Amino acid sequence: MCVVPTLPLGTLSGMTRWVGLLALAGLMLAVGRAQPRTDTLQLITTSQLAQRLSDPNLRLIDARGALATYLQEHLPNAIFLSTETLRFTRGGIPGQMLSPERLAEIFGAMGIGAENEVVIYSSAEDAFSAATYTALALLAIGHTRVAVLDGGIEKWKAENRPLSRTIPRFEPRARTAQPNPELFRTLEWLQKYLDSPEPVQLLDARAPQQYQAGHIPTAQNLFLREMLRSEGSYSVWRSPDEIRKKVQQLGIDTGRPLVVYCASGREASQLWFTLRVLLGIQAQVYDGSWVEWSAHGQPITKESNTP
Repeated sequence: MCVVPTLPLGTLSGMTRWVGLLALAGLMLAVGRAQPRTDTLQLITTSQLAQRLSDPNLRLIDARGALATYLQEHLPNAIFLSTETLRFTRGGIPGQMLSPERLAEIFGAMGIGAENEVVIYSSAEDAFSAATYTALALLAIGHTRVAVLDGGIEKWKAENRPLSRTIPRFEPRARTAQPNPELFRTLEWLQKYLDSPEPVQLLDARAPQQYQAGHIPTAQNLFLREMLRSEGSYSVWRSPDEIRKKVQQLGIDTGRPLVVYCASGREASQLWFTLRVLLGIQAQVYDGSWVEWSAHGQPITKESNTP
């Protein structure tokens, strides 16, 4: 006959506590090994995205803008978006970002809820400005769990990672905007502070030829493509040290207000993203940019070597 030994009640209680503690320790270890979640604006690598690709809470946006290109191939479960969907003509000035309420409606219709993490990619052809502009629009409605894919679709393809032609389906979500006006600066704001005793610092993201032909007074040129470096068949962001050196060469004081602009706001978002994420500089975007400034007959400066 087999005799099953009995244990005192206190011993069983102690064992139960130990089992509970071991289970808790295992859970904490599992959490510690889990992939980090996107809680603030960031730049992520292709390998980081590949590990999160099957996460049901993830929403992936293809912001390249050409529907035919998207239909031919895109990252698995990526939702198509053209940045022109996020812009309209205001008072005759084209390319102005929609109101936060309208943006919230658009992102909600795409199936992006407040709880979703969003990763956006575009292409080196636009210097990833379509991705960063989409990120800016999301932050404008208060959605901060946003990341941009470093290297875009070109790097993803160069690494032979999966692509798809399948169109994902997500249920539309009701969204309420939580506007963040501190992301932007207006024409009226620039008019007020441009001639102040300590003028606002301005960075023009356009190509040098465009900058030299005419720019907002006191603005300095920092071409958005200079933020990237070529890696053969694809481009990635430069290191923070490289970018910091370029900013320092312009004499930018990071303790003073800094506003970025371009032709109509989209390309400036790439500089805004670069400064904020890689250098921790809280720059603002002049959404009206050059098209609004010049259309209102504001003062302009031309470089001396420009005809």
